[in-house]
Amino acid sequence: MKKTLLVLLAAFISFGLFGCEKEEEQEIVHDIPDEVFVNYNELNYAEYVNLSNPVVTITIKGMGDIVLQLFPEIAPNTVNNFIYYIQDEAYTDNEFHRVIYGFMIQGGELESSLCNIEGEMTNNGFDNDLEHLRGVISMARVGGDYDSQSSQFFIVQQMARSLDNEYATFGGVITGFNIIDYIADLATDENDDPLNRVVIESITVDLKGKTYPAPICIDN
Repeated sequence: MKKTLLVLLAAFISFGLFGCEKEEEQEIVHDIPDEVFVNYNELNYAEYVNLSNPVVTITIKGMGDIVLQLFPEIAPNTVNNFIYYIQDEAYTDNEFHRVIYGFMIQGGELESSLCNIEGEMTNNGFDNDLEHLRGVISMARVGGDYDSQSSQFFIVQQMARSLDNEYATFGGVITGFNIIDYIADLATDENDDPLNRVVIESITVDLKGKTYPAPICIDN
């Protein structure tokens, strides 16, 4: 009898009936609307778009690419900071962890960031006139601390002028607005965290033959 019980116990464990084995995450099929062609000249921030600007590609698992340009003349150290994280592959297997329809999608949360940088926005003494228009990328920060920016960023899904001068904008989307809209409309929990992970497989950057220095950190 004891031998029989031991055999049954071994069978239960091997098949994970005691919850020892986590079920594999199933692949989500995303039905994303086709991209609507946007002429560069029709972008709200067309005056900043330039073929010599760094081009960033955010590849999202099962969805496709969001492509944007960085604007070094607007927020140079913020651009340098973002490029640093990209080249360090810090955003690989990251995610958009906070999404709000009609507002923005936010990603780039890391367990350990490089450092904090000064917020390059008007209310922090910098000349930054890039508004929080649809498609603009900006830096997240902590509360009222203008100099608490590190790795987290957000892309504006719909115009958010209340953030102007308060957050450091530094680039704009060129293609992938359909993906931004899709992500923003996903079901979320009470913390605006998508119920199913929105995985950033990678973020890459084409520097167009230029070099960009390491970011200037705030002395702690």
